[in-house]
Amino acid sequence: MAYAPSSKYKKKEKAALTLNSMMDMMTIILLFLIKSMSTSGAMVRPSQYLELPEGARKVEPEKKLAILISPNGVMEDMESTPRVISPANELDNASNVILPGLEAFLTNQKAFDEKAGIPFNGIVTIQCDKSVPYDWLLKVINTCGQSEYDVIDFVILKQSS
Repeated sequence: MAYAPSSKYKKKEKAALTLNSMMDMMTIILLFLIKSMSTSGAMVRPSQYLELPEGARKVEPEKKLAILISPNGVMEDMESTPRVISPANELDNASNVILPGLEAFLTNQKAFDEKAGIPFNGIVTIQCDKSVPYDWLLKVINTCGQSEYDVIDFVILKQSS
């Protein structure tokens, strides 16, 4: 006659597969990939309204306060239909060394950032069309410098090698 085994020696049930550690590992890999993707690649997308010059450059531009210089004038960089800050006739005027429209825009942007608690860094990113006269570019650079934006970053297309 066989005795029933005591509870001490009963077979243990097989444990079900737990996915907690697998999910933790996948989360860590996903976060690593997101972080590495966000720090590489072009930070600035060239404007569709301009034909940018080509050049050799090793540093990737960062998008800070971005403005466009086109044959229509100086514009605020926006995703859809850029807003004109300084029209072309203001740029053509020989007596204008500082552009009043651009100066007002830069001053307002600086005040807005200060109200929002964003530290002022004085960096402006310029996208300039190939056909823009050189003196227009100098007027924009001079206006940026007078408005305390002393670091100017230009966006160009990389030359194909």
